[in-house]
Amino acid sequence: MSDKRKWNFYLLISSIMVVFLLLIAIFGPALAPHRLTDSITIYQYGKKEMAFPPLHPFTYKEFPLGTDKWGYDILTLLLYGAKYTVFTAMGIAILRLLLGLCIGLWTGISKKKINTWQAVENSLSYVPSFLIIFFILWPISFYYNIKPILLILIFVIVASLIGFPTVAGTIREKTRQVYQASFVESAITTGSSKWKIIKNHIIPHIKEDIVILFVLEIVTAITIMGQLALFNVFIGGTQVEFDPVLYHSITKEWAGLVGQARDFIWRDQFVLFIPLLFLLYATISFQLLAIGLKKFFDKQYKRSRWI
Repeated sequence: MSDKRKWNFYLLISSIMVVFLLLIAIFGPALAPHRLTDSITIYQYGKKEMAFPPLHPFTYKEFPLGTDKWGYDILTLLLYGAKYTVFTAMGIAILRLLLGLCIGLWTGISKKKINTWQAVENSLSYVPSFLIIFFILWPISFYYNIKPILLILIFVIVASLIGFPTVAGTIREKTRQVYQASFVESAITTGSSKWKIIKNHIIPHIKEDIVILFVLEIVTAITIMGQLALFNVFIGGTQVEFDPVLYHSITKEWAGLVGQARDFIWRDQFVLFIPLLFLLYATISFQLLAIGLKKFFDKQYKRSRWI
């Protein structure tokens, strides 16, 4: 019976979506139709025409996705904010994974009890990480003297330190499963060092899990950014206006654009829903990529059982 080739549509579609997302993040500002400081200017038949924001999508060719209430092009804001959304989330995922690998591998092969570290993991699991991050970032997010890049760096470090124990716990359990295998016991008997066991046996057997975990941590980071935005803590800083009180994202990252536009839930909803759709697109892209990778690795494992 012929072995029919089955396409991994999850991996195919998500890869295209993620590549498109990365291209937007890299080349977004160059593709933007306007500058961030440009507001409404419309010419009709060579003459300047009066228009009042917010402009609805597909009404004017100069503003294909419309404008916000201050007259700024929504597409331009999204293209400028893409890099802060994507690369900040990836930075958190990388740092969490590196810290989690170090602790997880060490505790996974350690014969000593690690009650203290497990107590730290358990205590953090009872409190939503976003709450801890919120109370740390809230006092500094509204200070204009702090540069946006520094605020982003602080967020990446704080979110990584709060979240990596969960990653470490996952890595530890995977490491223990491999460490109990007969081929690892043989390596220990022949005098292999712990570093050689980790390098030659454990990491090759959990590398697929590491890749999937990295992608899922990107999803987690984007989710935290969205949660913070609901409370006006925007990544890179929050600009506040008074009378009336308004909050603006300095970097225009997508979660911030959603947070600053949530008052439009009852009128001109496109100002809220267009950035929200982009944020959901980013989340779904990486979530589907994780599913696609898992299906791919499972298929590879079934094809060649070498464990």
